[in-house]
Amino acid sequence: MQLLPEIKAITHTAPDAVALSLYVQPALHYFPNHFPDFPILPGVVQLNWAVHFAREHLAMTGKFSALENIKFQSIVLPQQALELSLKWHAPQQRLEFVFALGAQKFSSGRIIFGGAA
Repeated sequence: MQLLPEIKAITHTAPDAVALSLYVQPALHYFPNHFPDFPILPGVVQLNWAVHFAREHLAMTGKFSALENIKFQSIVLPQQALELSLKWHAPQQRLEFVFALGAQKFSSGRIIFGGAA
């Protein structure tokens, strides 16, 4: 069962920031049921990917507490190329994320963490 996109490139833009070039494979587990006649990537999956890759590539700590300013601006389709930008603000335990491709934004927002992971 394929759950994560293919990583094409990783660039650490600062000690607390990373950018990932991603490819959304049509074989991902989420597409057959969301929706059968017009598959799109669920927003909650985008949030999960942001947290997953932040924990993998940044010194992020804490467990999920809240969402702030979450926006889903464009639909992510199978075979989509994406750039995921992540920035960890350790003092506030806040993760900023943006899924985009050039000037087109797909989703963005802040995920707040608190306490031990």
